[in-house]
Amino acid sequence: MKKTLSILALGALSGLSGSASAQSSNVQMYGYIDLGLVKESGKTPRMDRGQNNWLGFKGTEQLGGDLAAIFNVQMRFNPDTGGAEKSTAFFQGETTVGLASTRYGTVRLGRALTPLWAKKWIYDPWYDSALMGSLANYNGDFNSDGLVTVDYHNYSRASNAVYYSSPDIAGFSVHADAEIERAIGDDAARTIAETRQKGISLNYANGGLNTMLAYEKNHIDSDIVYVAGGYTMGAFTLLGSYSETKFARVNDKLTSMMLAATYMVGIDTIRGGYGKIKESGNDKVTVGVNHPLSKRTNLYADLYREKLVDVDGSTGVALGINHTF
Repeated sequence: MKKTLSILALGALSGLSGSASAQSSNVQMYGYIDLGLVKESGKTPRMDRGQNNWLGFKGTEQLGGDLAAIFNVQMRFNPDTGGAEKSTAFFQGETTVGLASTRYGTVRLGRALTPLWAKKWIYDPWYDSALMGSLANYNGDFNSDGLVTVDYHNYSRASNAVYYSSPDIAGFSVHADAEIERAIGDDAARTIAETRQKGISLNYANGGLNTMLAYEKNHIDSDIVYVAGGYTMGAFTLLGSYSETKFARVNDKLTSMMLAATYMVGIDTIRGGYGKIKESGNDKVTVGVNHPLSKRTNLYADLYREKLVDVDGSTGVALGINHTF
């Protein structure tokens, strides 16, 4: 009898396990790893990432009809050492939970890239990484936090925020965020709560054309207006962006401009671009090639020259490999 009960119990547990597995089958583990060898003038060779690296878990649960529950948690790491990218945020990439509807759009709560940072990466052929050949510093660079922090873990993100993304309507979509709680800097002497971060972007993508117009204000009332566009004609894609940042507390501004392009030669992608800061005179020119070994693995090589007026500029070369999983 005991043996029979044990068999029945195991069968029931097996059934429950199968049910749980079926419900969790929409949970996905995903990630990206990128590492290369870099040599810049005046510096010793180093191993570095060409793009930020991450490991995450995301999932969807259908709630009936058009509605689904969603979540996304993502950590970021340095592949050369295995350490966390930022010392103060384990899940540096994102921690959000929300509801999604193809009819009404998506609402997320938590911490994630602001609408500006979540969408402008497509206009830099190096995906706005700010590393190696990337033109991110000239592609509407903006501190979405603005407060004094230990490691700039919120430079492109907002915490305690609500995010909304509209459905795509005739190629148009709107993305917005607003913080609910006021932030206070890491400086122990700071006791006054700052302005809530907020941002919005209007995006259009149809055929070979895509454009973006964005506005964002950070905790200390500095703001940015960003406009960008791209057009694909066969194997050739032309990209460009322009932005103006106003620094509220020092009555200053920064104007950045970027022009870039990619060209497909067989399976290889030739990429290049130029960026300039009007006020400082800093600029950067960069070229590179990306060779896919498969749909998920690529080899790349970059050559770049950056001129920095206040400090010595540098010429760099990078050879690397990346893999998506």
